[in-house]
Amino acid sequence: MATVPTRRYRTAKRIQETAVELAVQNGLANTTTEAIAREAGISTRSFFNYYPYKEAAIMGPLPHYPKDAAEKFVISRGVLLEDLKVLIATHLRRFEAERDMIAHILTLAADDPKLDALRGSAILARRVEMRDLLTRRMPAGKEVHIEILSASIIATTNIAVHHWAQRKIEDLVGATHKYLDMIGSSATLLEKPASN
Repeated sequence: MATVPTRRYRTAKRIQETAVELAVQNGLANTTTEAIAREAGISTRSFFNYYPYKEAAIMGPLPHYPKDAAEKFVISRGVLLEDLKVLIATHLRRFEAERDMIAHILTLAADDPKLDALRGSAILARRVEMRDLLTRRMPAGKEVHIEILSASIIATTNIAVHHWAQRKIEDLVGATHKYLDMIGSSATLLEKPASN
């Protein structure tokens, strides 16, 4: 059963959509919090109840893994990779209607150090969240293995989102699953000599 977004979340997303639209139209430097608030139909004071500054509004609410799906992942005793694919598919499907907005965010971040740093922080937060889920699922697992696996999973998902936003692929979830399957084979490159 899908979780119904809260009113606060819906407002935060409306502000994000407005912020991205204005930044694309007018340039990020020419976009103000006042303009975002006005176009989103809220007061400037209300804007700051959601975001501390315009770059944070463009990034939007942190996209945590869905709680129910995350808990199922933690308690499952199936094959880790297959359970991981279910969790990530549930996570990513919530954003399939936001392809153009995500593409705009990536383009804006490429030209703005503050926004790019925020994007990096969001990726790091996702990695910490994944590490915590893996640790809960595998409490006897080695810390170093969990850290390496977490970083690989998040990097893989991030690459898929980039390729999808750039329209190099059409099926976000399918490509993410394919890329997750490549984690093991990518590691074998460490054992091969360099080639010209």
